[in-house]
Amino acid sequence: MADHTAFELTVNRIRDALEEGQFSEAVRFLLELHPADQAEVFNLLTDEEQDVLLPGLDIAATADLLEEMEDDEVLEAVEGLSTERLADLLDEMEPDEAADLIGDLSPEQASEVLAQMEDADEVLPLLGYPDETAGGLMTTWFIALRRHTTAEQAIDFLRHLSPDTEVPYYLYVVDRQQRLIGIVGLRHLVVASAETEMEAILDADVIYVEAGTDQEEAARIMVRYDLTTLPVVDEEKRLLGVITFDDIVDVLEDEATEDMLRMGGIESDQVLSTPYWDQHIYQVVRSRFVWLLLLFVTGTFTGTVLHHFQEQLTLVVALTFFIPLLIGTGGNAGQQTIAMVIRALALREVRPKDAHRVWWKEAQAGLLLGTMLGGVAFIGVFAWSMDARLALTVGITVTAIVTWANSVASVVPLLASGLGIDPTVISGPLMTTLIDGTGLIIYFTLAGLIYSWL
Repeated sequence: MADHTAFELTVNRIRDALEEGQFSEAVRFLLELHPADQAEVFNLLTDEEQDVLLPGLDIAATADLLEEMEDDEVLEAVEGLSTERLADLLDEMEPDEAADLIGDLSPEQASEVLAQMEDADEVLPLLGYPDETAGGLMTTWFIALRRHTTAEQAIDFLRHLSPDTEVPYYLYVVDRQQRLIGIVGLRHLVVASAETEMEAILDADVIYVEAGTDQEEAARIMVRYDLTTLPVVDEEKRLLGVITFDDIVDVLEDEATEDMLRMGGIESDQVLSTPYWDQHIYQVVRSRFVWLLLLFVTGTFTGTVLHHFQEQLTLVVALTFFIPLLIGTGGNAGQQTIAMVIRALALREVRPKDAHRVWWKEAQAGLLLGTMLGGVAFIGVFAWSMDARLALTVGITVTAIVTWANSVASVVPLLASGLGIDPTVISGPLMTTLIDGTGLIIYFTLAGLIYSWL
């Protein structure tokens, strides 16, 4: 169920049931959906309707629902729950999800809830890691075996454990000090003879990360090696937990959103943490004002350039007609290059040390693209004005601006990355403003030369 109309229909059915006092019916309508769809429908209800509906769900259903919701939505949903019920919910939730929720509670409430939890020892180790690290993403729900465990013992253990939350595609093999020494896939476990020990079938070439590794780096590793889970270890390689792929999908979504917002000149922290309709006007203004002010100030550079070349504009008024075309073409070419270079940086296909090679490649591409576009511009302007000098000026300028834009846009993200600055922060609107101003200088300089020579 992914159709918004279907969501609205379910919401109306739930509201009608609540108005008629049929609380069990309202709960039934919600539970008929997949947990991800339950979260979508639940968020469409008013706060009052949520407060009435949530207590009607059992602990397991509530936990499934909360695990599909955003952190701020979860915090708001559980606000009215008693400490005892909240503790039961946290025991039912996956440890990493429970740790995220506890981390958002006040210190006093977190202490009270932890004191009443039965499985607090599964969550406590996770609370000491920053949210944006591998330790903050990992769950302590994993299966670790010793090297001399036989296949028959491992299978019996799995049957006894009966894991129903995360499918254990891999079992981890550790030594006496809990250091990770290998992994065993379920397929190898099932086809092995009963007496085969883990040591004989384990894969010692384990890809892992340390707990302090940035979440974006962990995501890159999982995507690069097609991993469904990624073990997390400490400095002595003791197994602490595992990161599951569903958590990495959330990381990739957040990182992509953050990069997109920064390239648009918007402070992303407030936007990422608050749904659109819950953002107050002052939050919207705050997230956009600083960059708009900076771009406004740098935009005066364009006005200064126009003022400096006022004489050329007065002599050849037709030059002004093509200013939007030229700076727009330069900005678009620059944005294309920036997007490709930032993508290559994110995928580790290029490094800051490759700046000269990237510049040379993009400069060649810019020259070829500019020449092609310049030829089209020359023909179009000449057909419109029958002025060979104007057509030549615009055509050559297009070639020069596209080459220049590609060259600058290829280097700036790499330089920013080399200096430890997020390239998405300075590679968006600021680059466009820079290319606009310098593009005008190129345009009017070429116009002055061409009109004085011809």
